[in-house]
Amino acid sequence: MKRIGYLHDKVYNIENIEKANDKARKHKSVRWGILKHDKNKQEENEKLSEQLKDLVYETSEYSTFKIYEPKERLIFRLPYYPDRITHHAIMNVMEPIWTKIFIKQTYSCIKNRGIHNVAHDLKTALIEHPEETTYCLKMDVRKFYPSVNHDILCDIIKKKIKDKYLLTLLIGIIYSADGVPIGNYLSQFFANLYLAYFDHWVKEELKCKFYFRYADDIVILSSDKNFLRNVLIAIKMYLKEVLNLRLKSNYQIFPVDDRGVDFVGYRFYHTHVLLRKSIKIRLFKLIRRYQSGKIDKQELRRRMQSYFGWLKFCNSKNLLRKIQRDTGLRFSNWDGKKSNISRFYNKYIHIVDIVSYSKCFRVNFVYNNKSYYFESKSRNLFYSLTRYSFPVNFKIRPYVRTKKNRNGCAARLNREIR
Repeated sequence: MKRIGYLHDKVYNIENIEKANDKARKHKSVRWGILKHDKNKQEENEKLSEQLKDLVYETSEYSTFKIYEPKERLIFRLPYYPDRITHHAIMNVMEPIWTKIFIKQTYSCIKNRGIHNVAHDLKTALIEHPEETTYCLKMDVRKFYPSVNHDILCDIIKKKIKDKYLLTLLIGIIYSADGVPIGNYLSQFFANLYLAYFDHWVKEELKCKFYFRYADDIVILSSDKNFLRNVLIAIKMYLKEVLNLRLKSNYQIFPVDDRGVDFVGYRFYHTHVLLRKSIKIRLFKLIRRYQSGKIDKQELRRRMQSYFGWLKFCNSKNLLRKIQRDTGLRFSNWDGKKSNISRFYNKYIHIVDIVSYSKCFRVNFVYNNKSYYFESKSRNLFYSLTRYSFPVNFKIRPYVRTKKNRNGCAARLNREIR
């Protein structure tokens, strides 16, 4: 494997520091640490660049707190300056290098490989290869993040990086806490790196065709139950001897059609996908809070958006109807292609329904047997459409208004609906 050098100077480059600052503050610009940094932003960025260049940067002291949903976890938090900016500066350089190590079936904290990507790939495997996916091996690494061995992780990183200055910087961050601290931006990549060569071993040595890993959750599908038993034994030995890890005792081998594959928030069958029961329970707890008057409809609508994101990717028609009946909120599980409505001016489109959000609304429609949708903030269009009961055939015309120019003539102005 080719090792890469001359990376350290790219990390401490002032342009990279400024780019890291912009990424680290995204959607968080009103937080105290960021506001404090903004008072002397240029000076502090230059100071951080010099610290990284001279290898005098040290990780700040962690603060910790616990979260209890979906389960109890201890979260580690670092100050915005200099630590979070430093982590983003490193990842600006290292992310494209490390991502190339991962196999296609490695998900979690990788761009375009989130929950819905692994859900789509697992669903596709079950639908297109039903005879090869009759049995499932499901397992989970025991206390994965706290159990990561620092020496082993450093050896894995050295397989790809030979820049001794960058290695010194990374090793200092790795040894700043026990295991890999949950909450660090770098931790999610360190965790994937720790299992990267394990993924290659499973695919290339054990010949597992249908293998999916999301963080420390692993699913392997096969038509042979005995093959999965042998794979389980081999994986146990590899994790223990090579990575110093253990599997949880709740690993299972079972027929897929009997109870489905419970993975990344869904339960997968060969014919359909359902939402995980624990998520449905949390969803209806929220609805009961609304019905009892503890939260208003605006707060309910805001908090329901994440649940609608889950429901969009599974078979949830009846569940959506129940939510609409209990709350009055409207949502459509629509798989159409996003389009600019100007393409359909003065043409009849078959509108299926309208979904109202806090700042805009979405129109789901069909044209020439193809599904589309567009989003708009136009009140005039919204009020025009809500007079009808759906589905309905509707001709959308360009919005036109007139105003007089200097000569007193009427000038027609078209406004495109987006």
